Amino acid sequence: MNTVTVKIVNFESPNGSLICRFASDTTASSNPDDYPALTYQPALTWPDANTEAEIMECVARAGQTVCEDIVKIEAIKNNDGKMTILTGMIGNTQTFNVSDFVDPNNENTPEVEV
Repeated sequence: MNTVTVKIVNFESPNGSLICRFASDTTASSNPDDYPALTYQPALTWPDANTEAEIMECVARAGQTVCEDIVKIEAIKNNDGKMTILTGMIGNTQTFNVSDFVDPNNENTPEVEV
C-alpha cells in the first residue's frame, strides 16, 4: 500500500465524533465513498493530537488498517469457495467446550482481554 485516501464526512458535535471514509491504492476502488463510513472520537482515540495536521495523520494511520481489512474482505468476496462455506453456515448452531481451546502448555492459547 502506497497511498491512503481519507475523507472526513462529518463531525458530530454532541459526542465529538469524526465520521470518516477510506480507500487506498490496494482497495478495489480508490474512491472512499465506495466504502462504509466509520466513527472515531479524537478526544478519546488520539488525545495528544491537537492540530488539524496531527489529527489527519492519526485518521490516516487508522485508515491504513481499515484499508488492509477492506482488501481482505474484497478477497473473500471474490473467493467462491469461501463464500459458499460462509453462506452455508447460516442458521448453524454449535456448542464448544472451552477446554478444547486451551493449550495445556499455554503455548498456543491466545489471550483475550475482556
